This record gives sequence, C-alpha cells and structure tokens, in this order.
Amino acid sequence: MTPQRGVHRLPARQHGAWTARWFAGDGGLASTFGPPPSLAALRACAGPVDAARKSGWTRAFESGRADVPDEEALVVLAGQQPVLGGGSLLVAHKIASAINLANALTIELHRPVIPVFLAATEDHDSSEVDHVDTVDGGKGRLTRHRCPVHPPHESFHRCGWDPQRLGPVISSIAGTSTPFEVHLKADPLASHVIALIDAVFGPLGLHIVQSHLVTSRSLPVLRRALDASDSIAAILDEGGRALQALDLPPSFDAADPRPLVLESSDGRRRRLGPDDGEATSRLTAHPDDFSPHAALRPIVQAAALPVIAQVAGPSEMLYLGQSRGLHGAFEVPPPVLVPRLEATRLPAGVGPEALEASGSRNIAPELEAARGALDEAATAFVDAVGRVDPGLAGKGRRWLEGARKGADRLAAAPGFRGEQAAGVRAFLRPRDSHQDAVLAWLPEALRGPDWAEHIVSLARPLQAPEHVAHVYPLESSSPETSHG
Repeated sequence: MTPQRGVHRLPARQHGAWTARWFAGDGGLASTFGPPPSLAALRACAGPVDAARKSGWTRAFESGRADVPDEEALVVLAGQQPVLGGGSLLVAHKIASAINLANALTIELHRPVIPVFLAATEDHDSSEVDHVDTVDGGKGRLTRHRCPVHPPHESFHRCGWDPQRLGPVISSIAGTSTPFEVHLKADPLASHVIALIDAVFGPLGLHIVQSHLVTSRSLPVLRRALDASDSIAAILDEGGRALQALDLPPSFDAADPRPLVLESSDGRRRRLGPDDGEATSRLTAHPDDFSPHAALRPIVQAAALPVIAQVAGPSEMLYLGQSRGLHGAFEVPPPVLVPRLEATRLPAGVGPEALEASGSRNIAPELEAARGALDEAATAFVDAVGRVDPGLAGKGRRWLEGARKGADRLAAAPGFRGEQAAGVRAFLRPRDSHQDAVLAWLPEALRGPDWAEHIVSLARPLQAPEHVAHVYPLESSSPETSHG
C-alpha cells in the first residue's frame, strides 16, 4: 500500500492493546468478541444476516433522499448520541470507518453494502450532548460551546434545543455565520445534528437512521426482555466473567435486577423497576414510551436492520463483547465488530513526535499531590463498599474509574483554560484527553471540500487499530501554527 502524504501511522493509543492480540488470532478474545474483522469473517456473517432479514427494513430510513437503500443491501453500522454541532471528531471517525468498510464490501461481496449512522435519539443524558469544544489558536486555550436542552433527561426525540441560542452557538462552533446551507431545526434535538452530518457525509453514501424508529419496529425484543430478565442477567454475568478472565473490565452490572428496558414518563426517561408488573400492558398501550438499555440496543438493531458489521469505539467494544451472548438468546445474528478510526490532526509544522510529549500531564505539583490523596481515599471507599456488599463491587469500580478521570481533567484544567502555558499540547491533547474525543469536527469539515474524503481515506477497518497522525490540508498553512 502506497504511504499517504502527511499521514503517520503509530501504535494505537485509545483502543486497548488487546485488540492487536485479537487481530492476531487470540482464541479467548475471539470467543468473547467474535472473529476480528476480515473479508472471510464478513462473508461468513452475510449468510445468517440474510436468513434473519426482516421484510421492509428500509422503512426505518427517513432521510427524505431519493437513494433509498436496496431491500437486499447489507448495513455497516456506526452510531452516537446526537451531540451539539455534530459532536466531537470521534463521530466523524466512526462514520469514516463505516463508509470505508461499506465501499470495500460492496466490491468484495458483489452486492450493495451501505454505511448507516444510527443517531441515538432514545438516549437521555442531556449533560453529555449539550456542549462541544473548539481550540482558540491565538490564545492556546479551549472554548466550550453550550446550548440548553429542554426538557433535560428526556429521550432526545422528545426534546429540543433552546431555539434562540442554537443558531448563534452553531455559528460560533463553525467559526462562520453560515456553516452549511441547511436548516438548523431546534426541535427535535437530533434535527440539526442529522442535517450537518448529512451535508458532509451524505454525498459519500452515508444514510442516517434515528434509533427510536428502529425500536418501534422491534417491540418483540422489548417484550421478551421484560419476560426473561433473569436469563438475560445470567448471559450478561457470563459475558462479564469472560471479560474479567481476559483482564478486561465489564461494562454492565449483571447483579442489577432491573430489566433492560427504559420508559419515558413525566418528562424523564428511566429504567424500569425490577417488580413492575404493569410494564407489559403499558408497553402494549404506549410502545413509543419504551426503549432498550444499552446492553439490549445491539439486539434491537440486529432485529430491525441487516447489520453485517458495527463500528465501535474502545468503550463500546467492551460492552458489545459482554452483551454478545444476547444475540443467541434472541435468535438474531451478531455483527462483526470493527474498531473505529482513531486519529489526531497535526498543526502545521508539528511532527508526530509531538504526540509523545503531549502525553504527559500539565499539572501543577500541588494539584498532583491533592489528586493523589483523593485517589487513595476514593479507592479505600470503594474497597469498603465491596467488603460490605460484594454485589456492588462492579459498580464501585466503574464509579472509581469515572472519579479518577474527572479528577485528572480537573487537575489539568488550568492548562487548557490558559492559566498555564499549554502550547501545542492544547491542540494535540485537549482537556488531557485524545483530540478526537474532545474537539468538534464541524470546524474541521469546513477546512476544505474534500475533508470528508480525506478522513475516510485514513481508515483501515480490516487491520488492527493504529493511531493516525495526519496533516490537513496538505498545501496550505494551518491557523494552529501559533500553538508552537
């Protein structure tokens, strides 16, 4: 393969080291996550997907475009919550991986394979979607853009943005008063996100589906989840133990007695209680009020769409591995899991070696000491909870992991707020995290008409994950030059 100009392929930084062993043929990993992505694995998956195909699956599409997918097409799926302004770069990287793989499979399988972005319109954590960050190149600091969601904590297809603030905020993110020739609807919440994604990636063949439309066609899955919560919990427990045997952390607490179904009522979306005897009748009477838990979502997707492959980030890979056994229980074929592209754009004049220097925290010594003391206290607290109730050990570990990440971000905050000289590091590792997990893709998309094609070209979905450091555009200077 001819090296791409301005592209440097480095060891993976976000995907775990286990993924390299998985691609190399580790049997324990393959039994948990399925075979790693390859043409042979994808060909083998096509048969079961065809056998389980649901008639009329294209009704899930509401893009309003003329190129409605072929009934016989297969799907490469990627998804994310509909985040303000389209979200961070990782959204674009998932989409790019899906487009790249779908294009390759269309040729290799001699049949249509379409890339689909699933907008998670049933999610409800408004604090995760109401903001996005950009870099102020002149000041070497981050700018957080935020727009309120009303009502908060409701399923996203039932809420919207502050209509007075959405337009100005999107323009601020994009750095222009007219980012795209699209109508930015404030309600429902996903409307402007879908419009932006479609404007950039639609010309490359991407189709967009809203998750609540998929669930509405898969109500038998929700009914069975209500009736078989004990057996489902046993499968998640088995999957969690399989991950632990591989020294990987489980994502779901199998000891939680609640079914994997959530309900929207009184302006909030909540998980059903363990002894809700009326849930089935409410599901029958008001199906649009119900939606799947994250562990059940892959089953709903596979029941409604002919998904041959699913592109996933590092955390998604783990929870998809833990819940993979549910596919057999619900008699729907599991897709081939595909790690998403991970990448960092380099400012002009900065080489990939700067990524190594950016990996060290820019934290004042007194904050580092206080952070260490907090970590010791939090660890002792979680250990004590686990001794009192071993069933809470998994939940305690997940809380501790989140607390550590939050403390790290807070301790590093003076650097990205401009209180300490951050230099190029503010761009390469914003908020002490990887660039594509923080920075908005919308300003990147406006850098040139071929940006989307450039990102798609970086993906190598059939190879073990790498971290791609790249320069774009190649021929002109970058506004981030001042970071140096």
